[in-house]
Amino acid sequence: MGEGTDDADRLAGLIASQREFYDLRAPDFGDESVPDRRVSGHMAIDQARALVDEFEPTGDVLELACGSGGFTRELVRHARTVTAVDGSPRMLERNRREVDDDRVTYVNADIFDWQPGRRYDAAFFGFWLSHVPPATFDEFWALVRSSLRAGGPVAFVDEDDRGARNDNVHLVGNVPAAPRTLRDGRTFDVVKVFWDPTELQDRLSSLGWQVAVRRVGETFLYGSGT
Repeated sequence: MGEGTDDADRLAGLIASQREFYDLRAPDFGDESVPDRRVSGHMAIDQARALVDEFEPTGDVLELACGSGGFTRELVRHARTVTAVDGSPRMLERNRREVDDDRVTYVNADIFDWQPGRRYDAAFFGFWLSHVPPATFDEFWALVRSSLRAGGPVAFVDEDDRGARNDNVHLVGNVPAAPRTLRDGRTFDVVKVFWDPTELQDRLSSLGWQVAVRRVGETFLYGSGT
């Protein structure tokens, strides 16, 4: 078995571990009394609302990795419809229960394999880009491009490189990863890439995106553009 096959197997295993963790974590996700790591990486509700208000998406919006609904409920205040995609059935069920809005359509799919069946007016993802392995970064942004109508805007929120000091980042193969712990003590590795905003902006520019990325608060970044 060659080195390339080993790397591919390790990456597949890491992505499977990530998917399983967030599905099992869904009931406790965001609960500060049941932390999954040393320091919280969650954004305050008012800050999340302010960033979505700045983005101000209209029409039919695609939300990738919608999770438990923290950003979904803000997006639907602006959008005509939201298509919320996530690989975790439990996260989708929690999102549906908490957001409770008929304008949201839920899609259970592995984002690394999913392809949009239509184009959207805008796209958004919160705390997902850091879970995209470097080897699939370009492929993910090709997916975003294929999901948008010409000139459609994209925005995203995530942790930036300042957050790395609060985490136990290590390599699984060649992929940055960090441990996450469930209530019952089981630990899973997840992909965790802490981007420097300037480097991320330059990388996106090399792919043809005009996206401005800036630091927000103590450990977050926000990017938006076309």
